[in-house]
Amino acid sequence: MKKLLIIIDGMDDESIPALGNKTPRQFACMPALNYMREKGNVSFQSTIPPGNEPATDVAVLNILGYDVPSGFSSRSWLEALGAGIEVGDNALCLRCNLITHSSGILTSHCGDGITAGQCSEITELLNAHFGGDRLKFHGSGTFRNLLTVQGAKAHVNAVQPHTLMGESVSKLLVSSDDSDLAAILNRCIVESRALLSSYPANGIALWAPGHSTKISHKICGALITGVNVMRGIGRATGLSVVDVAGATADEHTDYSAKLRAALDAFNEHDFVLLHIEAPDEVSHKRDSLLKVMVLEEIDRKILAPLLKANINLEITIQSDHATSSISGKHLDCPVEVIKYTTKKQ
Repeated sequence: MKKLLIIIDGMDDESIPALGNKTPRQFACMPALNYMREKGNVSFQSTIPPGNEPATDVAVLNILGYDVPSGFSSRSWLEALGAGIEVGDNALCLRCNLITHSSGILTSHCGDGITAGQCSEITELLNAHFGGDRLKFHGSGTFRNLLTVQGAKAHVNAVQPHTLMGESVSKLLVSSDDSDLAAILNRCIVESRALLSSYPANGIALWAPGHSTKISHKICGALITGVNVMRGIGRATGLSVVDVAGATADEHTDYSAKLRAALDAFNEHDFVLLHIEAPDEVSHKRDSLLKVMVLEEIDRKILAPLLKANINLEITIQSDHATSSISGKHLDCPVEVIKYTTKKQ
């Protein structure tokens, strides 16, 4: 029987006082998901391997059956792989968020209000000001960008910007056992604030430092996603990555198009992974009510149509990790796993 794994990124949450001490999923009107829960099997899974911070890369690799080592640090390399960027064994890769700050306080981890054209302009500015033989910024047309540093094997410590909302931008500065490397990266972070002062995204955050890694075995199947870290996981593990027009990796994504792509992929594959990023993104914005609305839209546009699909299909629905819409942080706690089987009429 064909298998569909739906990972709803950051769907699980903590109890929200404003929602009557329910989680957003519990508060949301999700009749399709609730039907699958009642008629299927429900269990709980710890998705974060020991010694790792809760994040999509380690959680998804763990869900897919990979043995993730303690201190895994290749998220940015996976993002580069997903974007088609070559990162050599002797290079360091970092995620480069476009961020917004005001009076020294971080107000957005994702450069709210920035356009695709402005994102491209910013990448050009960063490369013109900081780039060279060693440093190169790679744009994506969104707030999610990358920086590669040649000849850098040192360890770097950096804080995830979505955990610092409302706090001083000074906390975005990195540290390293290579003091020269730390100075180079922190110069980019500090000087970018003046360089980008006329843009809605008026600074950068460098985080998720990592190097290339080896994936032990391959999986047969297809992947539907809108984010590069998942594309990278797909390419590293052997999944066929399907590009979907309208997959924006936020609450404006085309859910129906992603579902059509997933069902079409079963013409060639027995396993499909459908990844949905939006709940995690709105959680980082600390917007519980918007998270409720996003989950309800996912129920209407993805889960409800699946109940009517004329196909024999084993469906698994789960978060990769929980994300708090109070703190905006990922949580290391067991997530609910729902298994439901549809039957061909």
